[in-house]
Amino acid sequence: MKKSLFYGEGVGRVIVINLSRGDKLLESIRDRLQAEGIRNAVLFGAVGSLQKLVYHLPTSMGPTSDDRFITVEGAGPIELGSLSGNVIDGDPHLHIVAQDKNGNYIGHLEEGTEVLFLAEIILAEIKGLNIHRTKNEHGVVYLADK
Repeated sequence: MKKSLFYGEGVGRVIVINLSRGDKLLESIRDRLQAEGIRNAVLFGAVGSLQKLVYHLPTSMGPTSDDRFITVEGAGPIELGSLSGNVIDGDPHLHIVAQDKNGNYIGHLEEGTEVLFLAEIILAEIKGLNIHRTKNEHGVVYLADK
């Protein structure tokens, strides 16, 4: 497997996104990135609460991922414990750790996740990074030079 190392020119703007009840988490982050013209960023973190969580996780050890999509809602509040990831070429790739009274949830954040009371997300722009995501012969996404 090809190992790559990419360099940016440093940190640019730091933005804090403040969301409230009913806001869509991933969609709101995408919208703000687009409005601010941020193409590449690192997510420092996020805290908050959710009323609906949509995520996926891999279920296969084979050359391709057989993802399982899960929706959690209706059992009460969900605590957003952590959100991590990055934004490459305008596309956020975010993973979530959350918990409710029934258990813990960890996986790839999907559209449709809804804020309960609030969510605070902090992102830092990476200036001068010239990469994108591409797929290999098995459809697995990886980073490459533009």
